[in-house]
Amino acid sequence: MIDLRTRQGWEDLKQKLDERIGEVLRLCRLEEPKRKGWTLVDDPRGDGRECFGLCIKADGLSWKKFNGTEKGRSLELIAYCHGWYHLKNRGAEEAAKLAISRLGLGNISDEQLQKDRDKAQEQRAQAKADGKVESDRKAAAAFAIFINAQPILGSLAEKYLRDARGIDLRQAPFIGPRGGSLAPGSLRFVPHHKYLIRNRNNVVTGHVVLPCMVACCSDAHGRIRAVHQTWLQPDGSDKAHIPPAPDGKRQKPRRVLGDFRGLAIPLWRGEGHFTRSQAAAHGLLQTQCLSEGVEDGLSGVIAAPEHRWAGVISLSNLANVAAWLPECVDGVIVHRQNEWDNSSAVAAFEAGMAALRGTGRAVAEVRATVGKDLNDTLRGAA
Repeated sequence: MIDLRTRQGWEDLKQKLDERIGEVLRLCRLEEPKRKGWTLVDDPRGDGRECFGLCIKADGLSWKKFNGTEKGRSLELIAYCHGWYHLKNRGAEEAAKLAISRLGLGNISDEQLQKDRDKAQEQRAQAKADGKVESDRKAAAAFAIFINAQPILGSLAEKYLRDARGIDLRQAPFIGPRGGSLAPGSLRFVPHHKYLIRNRNNVVTGHVVLPCMVACCSDAHGRIRAVHQTWLQPDGSDKAHIPPAPDGKRQKPRRVLGDFRGLAIPLWRGEGHFTRSQAAAHGLLQTQCLSEGVEDGLSGVIAAPEHRWAGVISLSNLANVAAWLPECVDGVIVHRQNEWDNSSAVAAFEAGMAALRGTGRAVAEVRATVGKDLNDTLRGAA
């Protein structure tokens, strides 16, 4: 029998929930994903559209809010969907009582529980192996996309940044003292890039081929492990307007291929234009500025080119980037977008700031004075 007075009892309950993912999802009024990898759905508590990720692996279910800090496994999902996640231990006790009652988990023999424990150990080992293989496969695909792309100068991506975002890569500070280009090497261009249209079940229903600006996402050692993709209009005049799936699911023009946890988009090296290792070797101490995306990061470069700049890809990744910071950085400035009415975004930002402060560095924030982000301020857009 599952005994929640012991640690083993909690492990037994979590394992049983991992075995009964379909029932857990029905209890949470969610549909089971139809494919491997992360499936984005609307937040079950109404806190955002297509920002809630579900992923079924060999060892069970994982979920997370991409616009917040909430995440977990099946037990935490039950707690979140029923409004208990904010309680002690993320609502574990309340969720456990509901799961045991509704899923009939109260009368399982000790013999069966031991068999389940042995099976769970095998599943965890398999999930770890599968996860590494899948992560390496996506990283290789991301690297191939980036390395085979064209330089951004002279491309529709350059036109998009200049005409739609007010960022001219042929003007200071992107021009060196002798007239050479300092445009970020992390940005490239793919003239014909496939975009897969997926419905609410994450099933591919069609595709379009459009020009695309790509940005490499690298780890602390400079290895490219993911690629950030922004599809553009055929003439490069703005971000692409991609038709929705047949079931009405919106198609965002930005996607990331690869696991970007702990990665960042290196946009600018700051004064002296030194690499991380060169700056450390010279004993140089710099300020690292962090933005969420590419365009607001480049806008920051124009405003403060003396600092290093990088994009954290997603607000949910801000806390993970604390371990990415180079040795030459003794202070961090984080661009905070004006999303005060978004409680999840505020929570994710505060969690990220706490992680950055935990590195022992001085940490501050900067906000847009006009519009939502620094690019709005650059363009004077309200």
